[in-house]
Amino acid sequence: MDKFDMGVEATVALMGGKAFKLVCEQCGSLTVALPVEAQPDPCSILKCGRCGSPRGTLQSLRETSVQAGIRHPV
Repeated sequence: MDKFDMGVEATVALMGGKAFKLVCEQCGSLTVALPVEAQPDPCSILKCGRCGSPRGTLQSLRETSVQAGIRHPV
């Protein structure tokens, strides 16, 4: 069974604290479907905007951008 066949929660649990996947491993897309909540939880799972496979959490995306030197408003 590959990660795409597992549930989203199980896949993210396997990802642990790993960095956000900038490129989808399933389809190669760069698009990300962002949460629609006004104040999303840092543990919100972000999915590929093309195929829907999990790419990481909102917190892992933020950490990846901080490592790249992108500033965030407080």
